[in-house]
Amino acid sequence: MTNPNHEQEEFWSKRGGVTWSENDAIMDATLAPVLDHLLEIAALQPGERVLDIGCGTGLSTARAGAAVAPGGHVTGVDIAEQMLVKARAQYDRDTATFLQADAQSFGFEAAAYHAVISRFGVMFFADPPAAFANIARAVKPGGRMVFMTWASAPENPWFSIPRAVATERLGQAEPTPPNAPGPMGLADRDYAMDVFAKAGLKDVTITPVALDLTPPGTAQWMGEFSLVLGPASRIFAELAGTKEDAAAIVAGVEDRFRAYETADGLRVPAVLNRIEVRL
Repeated sequence: MTNPNHEQEEFWSKRGGVTWSENDAIMDATLAPVLDHLLEIAALQPGERVLDIGCGTGLSTARAGAAVAPGGHVTGVDIAEQMLVKARAQYDRDTATFLQADAQSFGFEAAAYHAVISRFGVMFFADPPAAFANIARAVKPGGRMVFMTWASAPENPWFSIPRAVATERLGQAEPTPPNAPGPMGLADRDYAMDVFAKAGLKDVTITPVALDLTPPGTAQWMGEFSLVLGPASRIFAELAGTKEDAAAIVAGVEDRFRAYETADGLRVPAVLNRIEVRL
């Protein structure tokens, strides 16, 4: 039987997972305020059992594991074994272990977990209502789920600036359909509420959260990094950009990100969706 999320599994098990794994320290630093906010709202307690969906290379699972110690345990779940190899090497311990599985269909133990968390790991399901219904079955009555997802691309310069610069230089790449699996898969809050209703989940709140991302570099670094990961790198690859195009994109991204340089480094404004579900 074909995995319904086979496209995401293929992407994250190969090119996407390799690139993220090679740059996970950069991404973890960039997204540190997001993880801090997620863990603050989730309010994990010692002794709790927790699922971390889309755990990637494992920092969120390890941080959650520290929060539930002593006596608790966090299982980090990811569809891509490529990512979990590094997660296990870095963070496997008594309070944090890792499982390769598709959370949309995996047979989790019923009513076994006090909480489910995710930092940008739940926007990639082929069938979101089925996925969230499946995950919810693993939560104890009275438990909770807390997810952080991206709001729209125009609200997030991290995406919108590199995309705009690359598009101005190379033209429009193949557009992504609205609400398709991907980083912006749950950006539309009305659509996301409908997804959870179809999953049979009623006690759901979605709250816009504004915070600053903290990439560990300068505007010049951001220009260079835009061709490593993110929309500019995708457009550049799809439209077969040249060395001249690469140089122009790097310079354009650098120029626009100078607005976010501070004495403490880059501070890139972001708007996220915090999704809270009570069971």
